[in-house]
Amino acid sequence: MDINHSTGENVITSTKGYMWFLSLNIIFCAWLFLRDTHHNGLESLPLVLQILCGCIMSLSLINLIVTVNIKKNINEGFYHKILPAIVLVLGLLWAVLFFNFTLYYQSPLITLMMTIMVLLPATITFFISGRLLFLFSTPLVLSLLYVEIFLKHNFSLPQFIGAIIMLLVIYSARYILLEWYQRVQRSEYEKNILIKKLVQQAHYDALTGLFNRLSLTRFFEECVSSLSGNKKKLFMIVMDIDFFKQYNDVYGHVAGDKCLIKVSQCIEKSLRKESDSAFRFGGEEFVVLTVCDDISQVKAISHRIQQNIAHAHILHKGSDVSSVLTISQGIAQWQEGMALEALVEQADQQLYKAKKNGRNRVCF
Repeated sequence: MDINHSTGENVITSTKGYMWFLSLNIIFCAWLFLRDTHHNGLESLPLVLQILCGCIMSLSLINLIVTVNIKKNINEGFYHKILPAIVLVLGLLWAVLFFNFTLYYQSPLITLMMTIMVLLPATITFFISGRLLFLFSTPLVLSLLYVEIFLKHNFSLPQFIGAIIMLLVIYSARYILLEWYQRVQRSEYEKNILIKKLVQQAHYDALTGLFNRLSLTRFFEECVSSLSGNKKKLFMIVMDIDFFKQYNDVYGHVAGDKCLIKVSQCIEKSLRKESDSAFRFGGEEFVVLTVCDDISQVKAISHRIQQNIAHAHILHKGSDVSSVLTISQGIAQWQEGMALEALVEQADQQLYKAKKNGRNRVCF
C-alpha cells in the first residue's frame, strides 16, 4: 500500500499541503510567543523555549522559501534528498520544545493537546510518505512517553494509554488518507486512459492505425500554415488498391482487412516522419499529405510505396494487371487559396487517369 519513498516525497514537496504545514509551524510558534508574552511577559519566558521556537520558525521559513522556488522549477533534486533529515529535525525540535514546555508549566495535558495540534497537520501532509510521517511523529510521541514514565511522580496509566492511542490514530488516519489518495490516482489514471482511447477513436482509423478522414482537415490546415514564409510546396497523393472488390470476392473480407493493414504498413514505411502523413480516406482508398521541395520528391515517395507493396508480395488472383497486389496513385499540388475539397478533387482526377491508363501507376 506504501508509495515509493522518493516518489511520495517528490509529490509532497510539490503540493500546497507541505507549504501549509510549514506555515502552521511558524504560526504555532508565534502563538506560543504571544501566549507567554500576554500571560507572563517576554522576560519570564524561559530562554530555551525562546531558542526552540526561533529555530522552528527559522527552519520552517527557510524551507517554505525553498519550496516556493521548487514550484518555480528550480533544481529540486538535492532538496528531496535532504527532506527526511529536515522533517526529522523539525520533529526533534518540537519534541524538545514540548518536553521543556511540560517541565516549565507542569501540565502534561496541555502538552498532549498541543502535540495533537502539531501531529494532525503533519499526518495530513505526510500521509503519502510513511517514512516522513514516522520521522516527524516518533520524537514527539517518545517525548510524551518519557515525560509520563520517568519524570512524573505519579504514573498515570490512562495518560500513557492516551499517548499510545494517539499514535495509533495517527497511523490509522494515514492509511485511510493513503487509500483515498490511491483511489483518486486510479480514477485519474483510468480517466486518462479513457481520454486516450477517445482521442484514438476520434483521430485514427480503427483497422489500420492510420489517421482517419476526420483528421485530414486538421493536418491540411497545419501544413498550409507551415508553408508561410518558405519555398516548400504541399502535395496530396490519393491512392487506391487495384481491383480490391475482386480481392474480397476471392479471399473473403477477413483477408481483405488483413490486406488493408499490410498496405497501410507499406505506406507508413515509405514516408518521411517529419513531413509526411498518411490517412485512410475510406474503403481501400488512402491519402498522403506531404510537404516537399518539388515534384521529384513526391514521385520518390510514390515510387517507394509501389516498391514496398510489391515487396510485400500480396497474392491477388482477381487482378487483371498483376498476380500480386498493386496500387494506383494520383498526385495534386496545392495552390494558394485552394480549399481541401478542391485539392482532393484534383488528386482524384489524377487517380482516375491512372486507373484509366492501366492501373499500377502514378499520374500527376
